[in-house]
Amino acid sequence: MTTRELPFDLYVHILEQLTPSTDSDESITVLISCLKASPSLRAAASVSGLWEPHYRVRYAICDPAKEQSRKRSTGGDWRLMYLERRRIDLETLDILSKIVAERGDGRLEKAREVNTMFSFDAWNVLETAASYPLPETFLDPGAAPSPERRPVPPHAVPTRFWAQMLLGAIARSHAVRTWGKLISNDTPQALELSFACVSSFFVYPPMKVLSQIDELAALCKAYFIERQIPLDPAEFNSDAGKLRLVCSSICDFLWSCGFEAADGQRFHMLQNRFPHLFLTTHKATIPISLVYVFVCIARKMGVTTAPVDFPTRVLAVVSSPDPDVPDIFVDVFGSRTQAILTLQDDIPHFLVQAGITATSMLRYITPASSTSMLVRASRNVLASFSNFPAGAVPEVVLHTAFYASLVVNVIFMNNHRYLLNIMKHINRFLLDLLPVLVDSLTPLLNPRLQEQLTTHCKAVMEDEKEAAATCHPRSVFTLNVKFFVGMVFKHAAHGYVGYIYGWDPSCAATEDWIREMGVDSLSRGRHQPFYHALTQNGSSRYVAEDNIRTTCLKSADVLRIFVDAPEAGRYFEDLTQDDGKARFLLSPELNAAYPDDEAFGDQWLKQREQ
Repeated sequence: MTTRELPFDLYVHILEQLTPSTDSDESITVLISCLKASPSLRAAASVSGLWEPHYRVRYAICDPAKEQSRKRSTGGDWRLMYLERRRIDLETLDILSKIVAERGDGRLEKAREVNTMFSFDAWNVLETAASYPLPETFLDPGAAPSPERRPVPPHAVPTRFWAQMLLGAIARSHAVRTWGKLISNDTPQALELSFACVSSFFVYPPMKVLSQIDELAALCKAYFIERQIPLDPAEFNSDAGKLRLVCSSICDFLWSCGFEAADGQRFHMLQNRFPHLFLTTHKATIPISLVYVFVCIARKMGVTTAPVDFPTRVLAVVSSPDPDVPDIFVDVFGSRTQAILTLQDDIPHFLVQAGITATSMLRYITPASSTSMLVRASRNVLASFSNFPAGAVPEVVLHTAFYASLVVNVIFMNNHRYLLNIMKHINRFLLDLLPVLVDSLTPLLNPRLQEQLTTHCKAVMEDEKEAAATCHPRSVFTLNVKFFVGMVFKHAAHGYVGYIYGWDPSCAATEDWIREMGVDSLSRGRHQPFYHALTQNGSSRYVAEDNIRTTCLKSADVLRIFVDAPEAGRYFEDLTQDDGKARFLLSPELNAAYPDDEAFGDQWLKQREQ
C-alpha cells in the first residue's frame, strides 16, 4: 500500500501549527524528523519561515556581532541559524558538565572558553540549565503536582549553580568591556547601554533592560496620542511652549506608570539603584534613576536631552536645534510639584541651598557624560551601605552591588583602594577571574594596577591548582573528626543552622583569628576538628567541633536553601533527613575532595544513637 503525498502547502500549514518553546524540543524534533522523511516533507520542513518563531522564542539573547555574522553566513536562513545555535548549545552544555565535574583552575579556563567563543550566544541554554528542575526534596510539599514537570537531570543542583556563575561571568565581562569603550568614546548615546550594564552584575543582560525601555517609549507615544500631545520633533523642537509640554508630559506618563520619588527609608533602598529593579519592582526611586528613564524615553521620541550632574539632585537638560528655543531643565524627581525649572530663579536657588555660588553655575548645568553618571551612581551605591540595618538586604545582593560599584570606580578612577576591594570579594564570583578580571578589566587599567591585578589573579590560579590536588580521605590521621561534609548542624553558642562543606583535623586558622575568636578558651581549644560551613543566610563560618549539635531542617528552610544560601548549590545535590538528623548528598566536587564522607554520612544517618 502506498501513502499518498499531501500538497506541499498543506505540509507547510501543518508544520506551522507546531508551538515554539524555550525549554522543550518536541516541536523541533518533529521538524528534524520531517527533514529525514520523504522529499515532500523534507522540502516543507526546510522552509526558512517555519523555523523563525522557534528561533526567536528559544534564542531571545545573542551576541549582536556574532548574530550578524551568522545571518551573513547562512543567507538569513532561519533553519540554518537554528541549527548553528543548537550546535553552540551542545558545546556549551558539554563545557558546563566539565565545570561541574572537576575542581581547580580548569574551571576558570573553561569559563574563559565559553565567554570568548560564544559570549551571549550561550545565554539561553545556560538560563535553561540554571533553572533545571530541583529534586523533590526541595519542592513545596503543599503545592499541587505539575503534570508538565520535567525530569531532574543528573547533578541538577550543582549544574544550576555553575550555570548561574557562568551567566554572571558572561554578563559582567560584557559590562566591563562596554564601560571600557567610554574611556575613549563617551557619547550621549552611550548612556542607555552603559547604565543598563550595571544590572549585568546581577546576571541580568542589558538587552532586557533596553527592551523594557523600548516598551516604555512605545507606551509613552500611545499616551501622547491619546492626549493629543505633539509627537512630531519638527513641531515641538521649534516651539518652547510645546517642548516644555512634551517634557512635563513625559514626567506625567512616568508617574502614571508608577514611577515616583522615593521618600523616607525607600530613598535609601539599595534596589532602586539598579535598572532591572527600578524599571520593575522599585519604581519609587531616586533622582538619577528617574532621570535615566526620562532621558532614554525622551530621546526615543526625538527630544535632545541629557542628564545634568547637579549637586544633591540629578536633573535633565533639554535642548533644541532651534537657537531661539532656550534650554529647559527638568526635575523629574520633583515633577509632581514642579517639573520645569527656570534658569533665572530655580537653578540658582538650588545651588545656593547646596552651598554653591552662582558664579560657578555653568559647571553644574552642562550635559553630563555617561562616565560621570556611572561614577555618581556607583558612589550612591557605596554610600547606601550605611543607611540600612544589617540583614535588611541578602548578602549576595550586597556583595554584587559592592562589586559593580568597585569595578566602575576602578575603571574610571584607577584607584588602588577599589582594586584591593575587588580582589577581596572576587571569591564570591567564582568564574569571573579570567573572563572578567584578566581579559576585560586588566587592559583598561594603568600599568601599576595591571601588574597588581595580574599578580593577584596568578596567585588565585595557583591556589585553585593546589586545592584541586588536595584530597581529604578518612584515615588513622583523621579518626578524631567526628562529623562530615554534608552534615546539617546547629551552632551550640549562636544558634544558627549551618551546612558543613569542609573540615580540618585541627584549627587551621591564623593566630590572629584564633586569638580574636577565643578559640583556646574552648574545652578542647585549637586541638580539635574545625569545620567550614555555610549558614542559612549564605555567609561562611569556621566552627569548632565543640559547637556543633545535630539538627534537621524545617520544610520552609528546605525550600529557601538555594535562595538564601545559593552557594549551597555548589556543594550539595539532595537532602535526606531521619530521626532529627539531616545530611546533604554531595556534589562531584565535594565527593572528589572528601571521598569517604558520603558513605560516612550515610552510615551516621542510619545510626539511631547520636
